[in-house]
Amino acid sequence: MKAQGMDWNDIPFVLAVCEAGTLSGAAKTLGVNHSTVFRRIEGVETKLGITLFERLSSGYMMTPEGEMFFRQALALREGVDRIQRELSGQDSRLEGTLVVTTTDSLLYIFSKAFSAFQEEYPSVELRVLTGSRRLDLVQKEADVALRPTLMPPEHWVGRNLATLSYATYASKGYVKEMRNLTPDKYRWVSLVDELSRSAMSKMTIKLKHQDASRTIASSLMGVYELAVAGLGVTALPCYLGEHCDKLQRVHDKMNEFDSDLWLLAHPDMRRSARVNAFFDFMTPFVRSQLAVSGLVSNSVLLT
Repeated sequence: MKAQGMDWNDIPFVLAVCEAGTLSGAAKTLGVNHSTVFRRIEGVETKLGITLFERLSSGYMMTPEGEMFFRQALALREGVDRIQRELSGQDSRLEGTLVVTTTDSLLYIFSKAFSAFQEEYPSVELRVLTGSRRLDLVQKEADVALRPTLMPPEHWVGRNLATLSYATYASKGYVKEMRNLTPDKYRWVSLVDELSRSAMSKMTIKLKHQDASRTIASSLMGVYELAVAGLGVTALPCYLGEHCDKLQRVHDKMNEFDSDLWLLAHPDMRRSARVNAFFDFMTPFVRSQLAVSGLVSNSVLLT
């Protein structure tokens, strides 16, 4: 069969199936339905006169031809992304869209800084994305990331703004209750973390009595709000715990759980006037506010 010309718009569909291994997974990634992915894959194979995938009960497995297509398509996608990043990074205008990814808790603490930046640069359309999933700066999901991490990706550039410490907190009312309780009777509020990777989870595991009960929340701000409401004691980043006058520190900081707060961007994007303006505006604000949150008294309970 003579191969026909392939539509460039088919490439993302093949890539998605290669990466997901199933039609349903590819459809979810692309935001289309299952049948659309099926038709596009069938069409590509017909046009090229080859079989890209073996259809198995467990999903789609790449053939040798499919693996070669995958390698070349990845290189093509990276080339297109690089063109976009470099052209965007050379933009010297202080206008246009700036996409910043951060966490709910950092946005809560630094919302005034984001607001002040927008007022200072009204021609920049600021888009702030929050959530637990780390957006990919390489694939241009965001221009800048304000995130806690101990190991920022090597290909990103940025500034280490501060060391983040963690301690345990409870509402002032619950602290009074704790004075009449033994540690096994405390109630703990903790974050959903099946693998116990977060500093909050590790600190909770170390300090919580094995018989103490706990309540679990799906987000850091959920944990925070439940603690403020008086439900129990919880591990929190100090920038959040010290920010609230309704909370009182229970156990002191443990340096073994410290992490760093980074302001990051892709190297190509650091030439962007919008990115540079955001870096220069946010850096002193964040550092000064976090420095203040570290100047606090010792814990009220040592158990």
